[in-house]
Amino acid sequence: MSNFATDDTICMKREINIANDHTEYKDLIHEFDMLETLRWIVNNKFSKVCLQFPDDLLNVSVRIYEQLQKWTPTDLYILGDTSYASCCVDEVAAMHVKGDAIIHYGRSCFTKTNIPVYIVLPKKHLDIEKTKKAFQENFHSDEHVNLCLFYDEEFEHCKDVLAKCWYELYPRSYMAFVEKEEDSTRRLGRKLRNSEGDYVEMETLENCICVYLGSRCQTSLNFAKCIKASKWYLLDPETSKVDSVEETAWFKRRRYLIEKCKDANVIGILICKLAGDQTKDIISRMKQLCRVNGKKSYIVSVGKPNVAKLANFPEIDIYVMIACPENDLYDNRDFYKPIVYPYELEVALNPNREPYFTNHVTDYDQLLPGKAHYCDISDIKNSMVDMSLITGNIRETKVQCTSEGGMELVEKENWALESIGRNLQERSWKGLEQKLGETEVTAAGEGRSGIPLQYSNEPE
Repeated sequence: MSNFATDDTICMKREINIANDHTEYKDLIHEFDMLETLRWIVNNKFSKVCLQFPDDLLNVSVRIYEQLQKWTPTDLYILGDTSYASCCVDEVAAMHVKGDAIIHYGRSCFTKTNIPVYIVLPKKHLDIEKTKKAFQENFHSDEHVNLCLFYDEEFEHCKDVLAKCWYELYPRSYMAFVEKEEDSTRRLGRKLRNSEGDYVEMETLENCICVYLGSRCQTSLNFAKCIKASKWYLLDPETSKVDSVEETAWFKRRRYLIEKCKDANVIGILICKLAGDQTKDIISRMKQLCRVNGKKSYIVSVGKPNVAKLANFPEIDIYVMIACPENDLYDNRDFYKPIVYPYELEVALNPNREPYFTNHVTDYDQLLPGKAHYCDISDIKNSMVDMSLITGNIRETKVQCTSEGGMELVEKENWALESIGRNLQERSWKGLEQKLGETEVTAAGEGRSGIPLQYSNEPE
């Protein structure tokens, strides 16, 4: 047995070294904008404020809490385990303590919220002279082609110095600044300005070369996928290395998933974000798309999704996830059923949309009425027949518009959609149930002790 498992005595006596969390952040007041945060709390007269931390900042959360609590009588609460992604404002957790506002620490997706939020972005040192030299070596002039600089939010604290350096080298170029406040012209948390300080539309970048200053991450990929430009480059300030950002394989994968959406009969609307009224609007739009095309849809809300949770719904063919653009679960292939963006479901099921695209839309807010990528949904009154590029089978959708304006399925063609809801109701396990008053109250007893290899109450 010892050949296949570690000796239990070694496991029990193993010592774990915990790093000292006081060495990483020596100047908390400056690193986490504590004076500005305190001023925001006092000026708005909040009585309950929640401090939301990502996992990598939990080691300093108590120190920040204690320092702020010394300066203000406001009740403060630490939100450690967020309901969804750490970049999203956790309104759900704040509602548990009836919080008036949230102070969000760490990386942010800058999406809309229904609660006042103060964002404290991470800070990372930037060597301006080294970065300037990298600019000069790789981008010589902006005389023949315009340039645009996108910087990672970790460098927001030195944006003025960075902007001065950039505009001195390239006076005809643009720069995308972080915009924390909600604005109709903001795209993916950024607003574009020229050297004169005037705001410019993002569509101006169509013929520009865009440079992202920072390491490769989900944010840089979102910019390259969603903002149309002649070329995208990634400049890592640590190594001064410039790489071309090509997402050809990614787009091929997404076009394949669009065909999977067309083949799917049952679509799960996976809720991974609750902040903002636009979340309700996009859910209604996804349900309308499914209804118009004669597809069955179910709303699935399981908190942070994982493979085990979604495996409980084998009847669902594909999931469309309602989440922020920073969520990386879209590209995860561990799930038994694929996950798509709302935009991909739109391309698959809305005949008014262009089926071939070179730029993606990861922010579902842009698909709603009044936004840049909104497109009307037409009711399908006649049969639509095409062939699946995956299975090679003929697909036929027959939906008619009733006098009440609803959509009724005319021909199911052995889809057996009416049985899906019954199957979900007949499950032996439906999740955690309180069953108040039904469970007998018993005294607490001694539990198991030891390690999973062999508990103390198990036979040798």
